[in-house]
Amino acid sequence: MRQEGAHWALRSAQPEDVEAVAELRATVMRPDLERLGRFDEHRVRQRPRDSFSLQYSWIVEVDGAFAGCVTLRPADRGLWLEHFYLSP
Repeated sequence: MRQEGAHWALRSAQPEDVEAVAELRATVMRPDLERLGRFDEHRVRQRPRDSFSLQYSWIVEVDGAFAGCVTLRPADRGLWLEHFYLSP
């Protein structure tokens, strides 16, 4: 649902963003991982902690508040979308 007047922006990721990204990943991935029988409270948060890249990650903000993240890494023929999470 789009709110009228909401302002979306991307900013470079900062070291302090990693925990918000880890929590968001746990939230958005939980239903699918549970359905597959693979949800693990620790592992779901550790993956983004281990692979968080300030160089290739951006934070999505809506009206100045954290709303998601995207990580795009260089690949042989373009970019690899490694992470893309948006808050429900």
